Amino acid sequence: MRNVTFPLTVVSVYAVVATLAFGTTVGETALLYPNIFRDVPESLELTDRFMSVVDVGDVMRPLGGALTLCAVIAAVVAFCYRLGRLRMGLSLASLVSGQFLLSILYQWPRATILFDDRGKHTLDEIQRAATEFQIGQGFRIAAAALTAVFAVAAALACYREWVLSRSR
Repeated sequence: MRNVTFPLTVVSVYAVVATLAFGTTVGETALLYPNIFRDVPESLELTDRFMSVVDVGDVMRPLGGALTLCAVIAAVVAFCYRLGRLRMGLSLASLVSGQFLLSILYQWPRATILFDDRGKHTLDEIQRAATEFQIGQGFRIAAAALTAVFAVAAALACYREWVLSRSR
């Protein structure tokens, strides 16, 4: 009989962090974005003043780093123990493609236009970047949801194996 407590614990921690990251992404979007993108570019200037002490990136980047670290560790454990591998793989794919790569390749260049280099761009470019950023955020939310759902499904697969190992 093989002990599955360790993979259950590791994958469950990843599921909790993925769910927290999803909730944080939704909360950030629902609470901040209506104000940030209310009246571009004036609302962006107000946002700069409001977020002068703590910026969204100050919270989301470390959370994303913690999520990525947890995901890699959980994936290694799931694959070594052969538990929830498909679900972990799907969660990891969603995390990498829909959150990590989307953020770096799509969101960050637009955030640079909106918050760092606004003076170098025309009003039309700024408004287009704001619209594209919000669309990208919708995809990030969907990817965060998939990441969390597949992580929870992997944890439930580990839990199922744990319960079955107890009844043998």
